[in-house]
Amino acid sequence: MTEEQLSDKAIISEINDLRMQVNDLGDGKSALLKIAQESFIIGSKSHLSSLNPEIREELGLELDFMTQQDPKLKSSYIVKKNKYLSLGKSYASISFLFDLIEIEFTILDFLLLQEILMDDGEYRKNNVFIQHPDGTKLEFGFESIPTQVDEVFDWYYKTSENEHISPIVIAVLFHYKIVSIHPFLDGNGRISRLILNLILLKNGLFPITIPNEKRKEYYESLIDADNGKIETLVDYFSVLVKDKLNQFLAIADELKDIGDTKELLVLTEDGNTDMISKIIEIHGLDLNKVQIESYDGKDNLASAIFFANKLINKSNNLKSILIHQDRDNDNPQQLKQIISKHLRSYGLDSVTTVLITKYYDIESYFLNERHVNAVFSNITIDRAKELIDQSTKENEETSKAKLRRALAEHGKFGKMTDPQQKVNEINALYDSDPINYRYGKDVLFRLEELITLELGLTEKVNLTEYSEHINISEFKKLKL
Repeated sequence: MTEEQLSDKAIISEINDLRMQVNDLGDGKSALLKIAQESFIIGSKSHLSSLNPEIREELGLELDFMTQQDPKLKSSYIVKKNKYLSLGKSYASISFLFDLIEIEFTILDFLLLQEILMDDGEYRKNNVFIQHPDGTKLEFGFESIPTQVDEVFDWYYKTSENEHISPIVIAVLFHYKIVSIHPFLDGNGRISRLILNLILLKNGLFPITIPNEKRKEYYESLIDADNGKIETLVDYFSVLVKDKLNQFLAIADELKDIGDTKELLVLTEDGNTDMISKIIEIHGLDLNKVQIESYDGKDNLASAIFFANKLINKSNNLKSILIHQDRDNDNPQQLKQIISKHLRSYGLDSVTTVLITKYYDIESYFLNERHVNAVFSNITIDRAKELIDQSTKENEETSKAKLRRALAEHGKFGKMTDPQQKVNEINALYDSDPINYRYGKDVLFRLEELITLELGLTEKVNLTEYSEHINISEFKKLKL
C-alpha cells in the first residue's frame, strides 16, 4: 500500500475526528504539550530511572538547542549535549525530544539523540544479525548506512509537505525505516520509537508507549512489515494513538462536573475503585463528601490533573484533592517529586495530597499480622505472620516476574551476555526484601483464602476491614 492509501484507512479518519475533540477541550496547543510531556515522564518507567528532579528544577524545561550545522560549532554541540545529560540520560532524551517539536528535525539531531541516550552518536562499523522469533535471520550491512539515513530524512521532509499523507503514517514509516537500517549497534528500537513520538507531537497528537501486554503484537507487526505488510504496523500504532485520545476524552467526561456536596476529589490509578473507597471509609472519612475517579494508568495522570484543576476552579465546595498511585517498583520519592512539580504548575500543590504507597500496591497495607489478629481474634499474631509468609511465598514467582519486567523497563539491568545472570540478580534482589517487592493484590487474595481454610469457613473472608493497624498517614491529613 502507498502512503496515501495507508492514510485513507478508516482508523486514521477516526483519529482525526478524536483529535478535533481533544483540541476543543485542551485549551490550546501549549496546554496539550504540557500534558503530553508530563504524561510521558510520569507514565513511562523507562524514562524515570535516570531522572533527577532537582537538576530539572534548576535548569527548567526550556532548553534551546543549537544543531551542529558547522564543524566550528563542535564545542557548542558538546556543551549542549552535556547540559542535557546533566538531567540524567533518560530524561535528557525526553527534554531534547520536546525541544525539537517547534524546530526542524535534522540528521544531526538524530545523532545527538542517540549520543545522549546511548553514549555513542556514531553509525556502526560492522555487520549485525537479527533473529526473529520464527528463526528467520536478517543481516544488516554497514557500508551504506549514511546514505540510507540521508534517504530517510529526504523522504521525511518530502512526505511531511504532502497533506494527503497522515502524520501517523509518516511516524510509523519513519520508525520502521530506521529499524530496518539498524544504524547503531544499540538503541535502534528506542531511538526510532522516540522519533515516532516526536512526529506525533509535532502534529498535535499525544505520545504513546508500548504496553507490556502488547509487546508481542508489536514484534509480530514488525515481522509482517519485513514481509511486505506494512499496514499491520500502521494499524498497530494507530490503535495505540486512538486509545490515547479516547483515554483523554474519557477522563474529560468523568471530570467535567462534581456533586454539590463533594469536598474531596480522589484520583486513583486503579480501574476498580472499591479498594480506595474502603480505605477512605476505614480512615473515617464521609464517602458522601468524596468523589472518586479513576485515571486508569500512570500515563493518564497528567490529563486527570489538568481537568481536576478546571473542576476545583468552578466548584464551590471542593476543598482538596488526593492522588493515589501504587508505588509498584518505582522510586516513590522521585515519583512524588515529579507529580508535585506538575501540581505546582497549576497551583494545586497546597490543596493536593499525593499518596505513593509505601509498599508495592495499596493492598499491601493489609498484609499486617496485627491487623489480621485484630479482625480475626482466633488467629494469633504469630500464626497470622506464618500465613502471610506462606501466601507471600506462594506468590513469589508472580512477584519476581513483575520485578523483572519493571527493571527491564528501567534499563537498570543493561546489557548482559548471560540472561540467567540477570534472572539470578533480580531473584536475589527480591529475596533480600520480599515485603518490599511482593505483589500485594495476589498475596492478599491468597491470604484471605488461607484464613478461610484456617477458620473452617465456606465463604472467603475479607481482610479489608477497619482496624487501628491500618493507618495511612496521607489520609490522616485530610479533613472533611
